[in-house]
Amino acid sequence: MADIPGIIEGAAEGAGLGHDFLRHIDRCRLLVHIVDVSGSEDRDPIEDFEKINQELAQYSEELAKRPMLVAANKIDLLPPDSDNLERLRAYVEERGYEFYEISAATTAGTKNLMRTIAGKLAQLPPVVYYEPEYVKPLAEAGDAKELRIEQHEDLWEVSGPWIMKLLNDINFDDYESRMYFDRQLRKSGLFERLEQMGIEDGDTVSIYDFEFEYTK
Repeated sequence: MADIPGIIEGAAEGAGLGHDFLRHIDRCRLLVHIVDVSGSEDRDPIEDFEKINQELAQYSEELAKRPMLVAANKIDLLPPDSDNLERLRAYVEERGYEFYEISAATTAGTKNLMRTIAGKLAQLPPVVYYEPEYVKPLAEAGDAKELRIEQHEDLWEVSGPWIMKLLNDINFDDYESRMYFDRQLRKSGLFERLEQMGIEDGDTVSIYDFEFEYTK
């Protein structure tokens, strides 16, 4: 169950709490749209109802098509001369939604609504929901010509911005990650450059805190 109070216009584009609010209802099997029919602040219930539905549809067409009940709230505050309740009822029922009258303050109609919700949920299958986990792309090699290489007898120190980023992305406890690192170094032309500079088998290559023995 997720309670989403007062979604503001523009939420689907991130206004207010935007997606943080809307994402909470991705897993909900049933939507209960509670609409204020009291007319407070000169609000029109049909306009309010449509604004929320438009935000849902803009965020997710699939979510907007979920089963929905509509509950007209604050019927205890409804002015005697107001037609808000009947206008909303006609509008909602024309669109195929079940309509309920409630007052959260007096609890009028709430038990019937809750029984209906419980019955619906007992029949609705769970929502299949998948949100792919974000995987940060690994850094890629640049050109070996951009690297700084210093020789100290049989020790070759290699440094540079792109190779530092690449090194930081590698998990040397993982075989595939180590192989990726090796492929990127070969792709950059580092080994060819080292050979041109005179590196020998058995020399040590040091890339910041990572060292390995060079073998042709």
